[in-house]
Amino acid sequence: MATLHFKVLGGTMLGLLVAATAVTVLSVPRKTPPVVESRPTEPAPPAPAAAPAPAPATAPIASRSRGESEWAFFFRPGDTLTWMREGAPMGVVIRLERGHRFDDGSTGPAYVVRTPDRGEVVFDADELERRARIESVRDFRLPPPRAAETASTR
Repeated sequence: MATLHFKVLGGTMLGLLVAATAVTVLSVPRKTPPVVESRPTEPAPPAPAAAPAPAPATAPIASRSRGESEWAFFFRPGDTLTWMREGAPMGVVIRLERGHRFDDGSTGPAYVVRTPDRGEVVFDADELERRARIESVRDFRLPPPRAAETASTR
């Protein structure tokens, strides 16, 4: 008998909770946006043809790696890289340099990459990590597995 009383009490409490929630949600006044009456206006006179504004010069993206002594290199020696935009082969990372002196006199981490024409090019670490990607292993076709040799019978 006691469990029946608890079930009735629980059902009543749950019903009251649902009713209170419904009353609260339905009694909140809805805010409607004010209605603005539109009046016909005279069209504005056409603006005189002005010379096109010169395109703003795009500043080169500042390298985050220049001047850094502690840089976590993303690529490793032996990684084959391709250009992200074109997908064209870039080369193979052959060496990482923590303190390379660049042509502008600054120093910073750099990747030395062997290009497909067998030349070596030095790239700023941040610049290369933004513009290159590792060539996926799935891009290569793997030879089919060898056929199993016939089992010998006794």
